[in-house]
Amino acid sequence: MDLQLSWDLFIIVFFAIVTAYSFIIGREDTLKIIIGSYVATLCADGFGNLFEKFVGQTSFFTKLIKFLGLDGGPAQLTGIFKILLFITIIVLLTIFGDYEVQEAPEQNTFIKILTITALALLSGGLILSTIIVFANGGSLISGTAAISDTFKTVYEQSRFVRGLLDWHDIWFALPGMMFVFISVIQKNKSA
Repeated sequence: MDLQLSWDLFIIVFFAIVTAYSFIIGREDTLKIIIGSYVATLCADGFGNLFEKFVGQTSFFTKLIKFLGLDGGPAQLTGIFKILLFITIIVLLTIFGDYEVQEAPEQNTFIKILTITALALLSGGLILSTIIVFANGGSLISGTAAISDTFKTVYEQSRFVRGLLDWHDIWFALPGMMFVFISVIQKNKSA
């Protein structure tokens, strides 16, 4: 078997890991990850945009970019900054966040499995599409999503990257809608 490393393989493996991890940690902690992902996205995007505006254009960072050999310039360094901040905030909020998601009322096993599977896939899509938008040099706050020259090769080689980047608005919106749907259903069952 000849296994070729590609972006598509990376995305499939990422989704498999997130799905398996979501089954391990359960519905409540997966919802915490989704909530943390939204907060992390906004914080990383906002601070990343400020970083690019006030720090990324300084002569020190211009020299650092040349030293590191980043062909994408300040936008690529900003993308790396956003991704690292995004992941850090998700981890911090998931582990140390002072909020909790209540356990769902009893439901049948098939519904539990269906719910956790949907949450796992939506969580993976949210995280991965956000990382891809940031890697492309885009911003969810300012709405810049044109394919950058440094990301064009990856975009052309991977249909999954194209799907996550072209449809990032849906990947960003669906987990939130699922959270709202679950919250309304759970509130009505407990009342």
